[in-house]
Amino acid sequence: MKLVSHYLQSISDVGLYPSISLIIFFSFFIGMIWWTFKKSNKNFFNDMKSYALDDDGIKSSDQSGTEI
Repeated sequence: MKLVSHYLQSISDVGLYPSISLIIFFSFFIGMIWWTFKKSNKNFFNDMKSYALDDDGIKSSDQSGTEI
């Protein structure tokens, strides 16, 4: 660990990088929260919630009754 800490001490303004990383992470997290709860995604989430129950990823309303 002494080898790493020696090189980190030689870098000027090394304390700035954790702050930048925190700002990037926080911005991404807030962006994902905003994207999740905006009203225009309601149809997307309604479509996605039924995919786990559909056979082969095809909605039952999309099936024409014929198989390939």
